[in-house]
Amino acid sequence: MRIGDDIVQKISDLRNLANAFILKCLEEEGIVGLVPSHGAVLAALYREGPLPMKEICKRIHRDKSTLTVLVRKLEELGYVTREPDEKDNRIVRVRLTEKGVASRGALERVSLRLRERVWGDAPEEEKAAVCHALIKMIERMEQDTAR
Repeated sequence: MRIGDDIVQKISDLRNLANAFILKCLEEEGIVGLVPSHGAVLAALYREGPLPMKEICKRIHRDKSTLTVLVRKLEELGYVTREPDEKDNRIVRVRLTEKGVASRGALERVSLRLRERVWGDAPEEEKAAVCHALIKMIERMEQDTAR
């Protein structure tokens, strides 16, 4: 096997290890019930404030049904609330609750620990090369699925 032939498997392995690490860190932070896929929703809301469901779908690259499941669980756990848009009742906005806002620091610590674990002491050039290569792979895959 040549270098790179198993890139998708390597990415999958990294994702599995990262998810296990995130769960361990969340537990250490005393956060129960959240899973790594919730992090993308919360991060979008931390960055941009309340958002329509459709906009969250775009930002986290998930379909509507997947996002609905994620948001329902976050709502059950008390991190977010859903409400109709003030101007258009067909639009549902997702907003952080007090608990959601209060969890930001802990989730940022988990994120920092993950980045430190993944990169270790890798030089900036290596980080840039890996990220550039992954971006190109994603672009090629997106072109392929757009057809």
